[in-house]
Amino acid sequence: MGPLTPRNPRLRTKYPYNDMVWKKLDPDTKGFAEIKQVIKYADDVEMCCPGLVDRFQEVAKNGKLTKDAFDNYGKPTDRAKHRAKRAKRHDLGELRQLFDTIVKAGEKDIKLADLVRHKREVNRICPELITEFSDIDQDNSCSVSWDELRVFAGGTDDWLKFQLQNIIGLDGLKDQIHQFHQSISLDKKRQAAGFDVKDAGGKYHMIFQGNPGTGKTTMGRVVAALLKRIGITQSDLLVEVQRDQLVAGYVGQTAPKTQEKIDEACAGVLFVDEAYRLSQGSKSGSDYGKEAIETLMGAMTEPPGKAPVMVFAGYPNDMASFMQANSGLYRRIAYTFDFEDYTPLDLAKILGKMAQGKGFGLSADLTSNNFEVLSRMIEEGTLPEARALMNGGICERIFTFAKQSLDGRCQASGQVSVEITAEDITMAMTRIPPPPRRDDGGDDDDD
Repeated sequence: MGPLTPRNPRLRTKYPYNDMVWKKLDPDTKGFAEIKQVIKYADDVEMCCPGLVDRFQEVAKNGKLTKDAFDNYGKPTDRAKHRAKRAKRHDLGELRQLFDTIVKAGEKDIKLADLVRHKREVNRICPELITEFSDIDQDNSCSVSWDELRVFAGGTDDWLKFQLQNIIGLDGLKDQIHQFHQSISLDKKRQAAGFDVKDAGGKYHMIFQGNPGTGKTTMGRVVAALLKRIGITQSDLLVEVQRDQLVAGYVGQTAPKTQEKIDEACAGVLFVDEAYRLSQGSKSGSDYGKEAIETLMGAMTEPPGKAPVMVFAGYPNDMASFMQANSGLYRRIAYTFDFEDYTPLDLAKILGKMAQGKGFGLSADLTSNNFEVLSRMIEEGTLPEARALMNGGICERIFTFAKQSLDGRCQASGQVSVEITAEDITMAMTRIPPPPRRDDGGDDDDD
């Protein structure tokens, strides 16, 4: 009987596969596995518990591996810690040779079919390519590029740099994220060296403050993944909520509704968007937002794993007022991250990336010399108030209207094109309406 292999690493479920492996390790149901069984089925063990064979003496007692020890080794937090240790031991030269060997001619990435064809070689050199495929595949393309594999092997520092370099602008914020990671990593090293350094006491809760469209949700996902990688949370899950998903309309319903979301996000991050609205009354005059805040505060005293790490996001001024009115929340939040507005050059790059992602392109005159022409057009053709209110969202408007201009030209000429020109951009910007005042009561798309 050959090694058991999950059909799709992206869809694997820990328990069924672990149970199948354990039945092979303990066929007589003694409640433990001896080293001879572990050696016999080493490939299967490595598939579900990478590194367990190497660490058998640490995990086993008196040469016997219990079912509890086997199950506990497979928990996400333990896998994450061992993954960080194991990844650093990979030789990049050997990994590159493996990558070039298994990638099909004419292809640039490793596909699942490649792993099946070269399973033995992969298990020998880098079994994480199978067991941690979904983590290595950063862009969720069901394939792994060399950059993704290199970043995985390089550890969390390289992974974080890779994530942030793919985000346009926000240089000050990126520095803050790097400092956050470095502080936690250094404290862990100090503790490992024997120094009596106290951690944050489980208080990793954060404020994300910035105008709409500055990428707060996107950065929230990066932070959720970072917290998992450095062992603070068990999952990179991010549950995004707003006031109406926490606050009910009748007495006694808000606390259970809020608690339900807390429980849903327990292993990861609860992202409370437009958090300041929790302090604002509803249109009907009733206000149960305070009850939601109290429920959130109760959970914030629990360490990660028993409750989620919480991120409160919103406008800078509104978030400052929100914190001043809720001193209990203020005391429980350890970190504040500032999201600056995008510059016209940032917006030009975002627009170019957006067009490319939708299968279109910008004419060469718009993108040459580091988007010089497009950046100037955006600066001169849009209102500063509109850019501050929408930030990245204004690129969505420009692209939509520019595509409509392109569609009109294609319809008139009878030719098919996917190239957006300066004429299209100019037409698009004339169609963007002036922004409303914030006190007009409009809803915000607060990303």
